[in-house]
Amino acid sequence: MLGKNLKLYGISRQYLWLMMVGLSLGISSLILQAYLNQIAAADLPSQTRAMETSLLNTASGFRQVLRTLEDIDRQQRRQYQPSQQFQGRIIDGVQLPSSQKVIALTFDDGPWPQTTAKMLDILQAHDVNATFFVLGSNIIRFPDLLKRVAQDGHAIGNHTWSHHYRYHSPALAQREIQLTSQVIEKHTGFKTRLFRPPGGYLDNGLVAYARTQGQTTVMWTVDDTYSGTVEQAVNNVIQNATPGGIVLMHDGGGDRQLMIQALPHIITQLKQQGYQFVTVPQLLDMADKLEQ
Repeated sequence: MLGKNLKLYGISRQYLWLMMVGLSLGISSLILQAYLNQIAAADLPSQTRAMETSLLNTASGFRQVLRTLEDIDRQQRRQYQPSQQFQGRIIDGVQLPSSQKVIALTFDDGPWPQTTAKMLDILQAHDVNATFFVLGSNIIRFPDLLKRVAQDGHAIGNHTWSHHYRYHSPALAQREIQLTSQVIEKHTGFKTRLFRPPGGYLDNGLVAYARTQGQTTVMWTVDDTYSGTVEQAVNNVIQNATPGGIVLMHDGGGDRQLMIQALPHIITQLKQQGYQFVTVPQLLDMADKLEQ
């Protein structure tokens, strides 16, 4: 069951890709065989041109199919919405059997120059997808970084426009959240339904508004270390990791060199403990399937 759940948005696409690769190879083989059967009885130059044309048409059709599959996958991720049991709720992880050792890495306060790109490089090198809770005020300054977050296959959540902790009137909360959702969709096409309140404050009006919109407020089970040594930062995450847990880290909002250094070790040691990494949407989907 774990294997079926982990690649929620990719596994169907992978099977379809394999099928299309096989189909393409089969068609190409048939064309090539026909060419070999006719070559002795036909004019070589004209047959060669015909063969080249057939193969080019096959390759073009194959590429079109792959583009279609990519479009379907992107559309599925853009339209993701938490299931009914998570809409309007506050979560700080989900309950999973101990045998399902999955965990979600999340990053707050970006996108941010250099830091976000370095985090993305590390995640890419270790083949890990994560969830980024982004600020609207940073998106308009660094839109290309957010586009890369989306292109690399990471999930995206709303972290308000300006990251204030103070009380928000309903109108101000609406502005902070709606404007950020709009710029996320503008630059990535994703309609996020995930929200994380700045500082984890639950009673300053922001979460109340997010609840009215059916959004899932995503907290965490373990926070990152803002100071200290790399070893301390790594141990803090490793010692508090649990199946279905959510790890809070930061790629913006200050000097994040400590987490840049600690992240590769965190990923490696969690993998050594048998953990696999999922996005928050994947985590919620796994929990939802257990309730069915």
